[in-house]
Amino acid sequence: MKNKLLIFKVLLLIITLFSCEKDYNDWDVDADHDRLFKSIVFETSAIAPTFVEIKFTKSISATKYVFEFSKDNLEFKEIVKTVELSASSLVPFANSSDQAKIEYRQVFDELDGTTGYSVRMKSIDEATGKESKYNQIYFSTPAEQLFKGFTAASTSVSLNWNILPAVPKVTNVILYNETSVVVKDIVLTDSQKNSGKVTFDNLTNGTNYIAKIFNGTNVRGILNVKTTGLANSTIYNVLLTDTAASIGTTLQGLVAGGAKDITVEFAPSTAYTIGGDITIPTGVNNIAFVGSADENGHLSILNNTRFKVQDKINNLILQNLVTSSAGNFLIDLPVKIVNDIQIEGCHIINLNSIVRVSGASVVNNININDCNISQTGGYGMLNVGAGGTVSSINVSNCTLKEISTRFADVRVKTNINFKNITCVNITMGMGHLWNFDNNNPVQVSVQNCIIAGPNGGMALNSTNGTYSNISISYAGNYKTKDLTIGIRPLTSIVEVPLNIADFFVEHAIGIFRIKSGIGFAGTGVAGDPRWF
Repeated sequence: MKNKLLIFKVLLLIITLFSCEKDYNDWDVDADHDRLFKSIVFETSAIAPTFVEIKFTKSISATKYVFEFSKDNLEFKEIVKTVELSASSLVPFANSSDQAKIEYRQVFDELDGTTGYSVRMKSIDEATGKESKYNQIYFSTPAEQLFKGFTAASTSVSLNWNILPAVPKVTNVILYNETSVVVKDIVLTDSQKNSGKVTFDNLTNGTNYIAKIFNGTNVRGILNVKTTGLANSTIYNVLLTDTAASIGTTLQGLVAGGAKDITVEFAPSTAYTIGGDITIPTGVNNIAFVGSADENGHLSILNNTRFKVQDKINNLILQNLVTSSAGNFLIDLPVKIVNDIQIEGCHIINLNSIVRVSGASVVNNININDCNISQTGGYGMLNVGAGGTVSSINVSNCTLKEISTRFADVRVKTNINFKNITCVNITMGMGHLWNFDNNNPVQVSVQNCIIAGPNGGMALNSTNGTYSNISISYAGNYKTKDLTIGIRPLTSIVEVPLNIADFFVEHAIGIFRIKSGIGFAGTGVAGDPRWF
């Protein structure tokens, strides 16, 4: 009995002790730690001049996310932009069974180019008022480029910039000389802002300038520009009644008067009946034949025009002209000496070849840039006969239409570079791109070009013959599927699985902008940049 009583007393003591024990895990939560967990991932996924895309993961129980931007390095002294996002409006970029790993991506726009930004984000549960700690990152936006391009005359430059999809915020455009001294600062009117155009007048011909467009102190674009013609040259303004013969006579008179460098200028949107060969007389060092565009983009027009050199010349320049040559050579050089030929911003139509070099002629560089070329003849767009010397042929940023026979017939050792070309043949047929002499091997580089269209139903070959000493790769270049390739293939060219009607926006009227949404790998890289 005593043993039983003793056991009962012990059990009673144990129960009493346990009932009095404190629950050491049942503490109050410190208010400083009673919050949401912040996102596991918070980083940039894309950065552009005027926007950033931020990748972040879900914060459990958050009903909204608050983003704050400042223009400093994670100091957040002055918040310049605040954006609140409702959690219910977010669409997952990448789902997950783990709620904390659900990924979102959000674009924040209206940023300034060439600017460092700090951005921080906190998550909030609006029902309880609980917030997370901040996630934060720093990034820099690259330089912005609003400028689309420019049109130059001998003493003026007209600039234009993007106004789509919305007219950008801009305040002024400043033109600087090459040493960054301000030439002129134009405060933009509403009309100039809405049209995206401004013109600087009273400039020096043949001179380099730097243009910058601003929104307040923020630079929104920088463009190197140059007036046409030759610096420090004698300028002759062509009369509407002038012909090839009268221009030749005028040039002889200028040389007799001591002129060495001459700029021959044609009025914008004006048609001249030249009617033959303009011969550049002995005694001219450098000469430029330049036109310009009116406010609607219409250039100076030279009908039935050809250029010849009497003996030798340093540099021959053609700029901003619409020229036709009645099926003849635009520039014909039989046994002549020329340093550089520069053709830029021209529309060249109805000719045999742009440049024909024959006999023992010596030419340094032939440079053709930013041109529209169409309706060439049987000698090929460029023709260099045996016996002469040409250091290089460079064609870039051009659109070629209805090119007959070939790009080039070159029978001397030289370097040929074709870059960013859009070539479209619909009714005209090219049998091959190149005709060479295997004993005088050329070095050929073809980059970022598009060759499109049915080519008049003719199969296109790389070369006219098989050249064991000449190798050409077309890697990084493209053709449409309606272009048939012949027995000498364009090695490594990429075929776009579309014909020109499905590839270009309005090919029938000569607009070769590539359709959006077709998944073209060369978008913004291949072809003539005027169609980007």
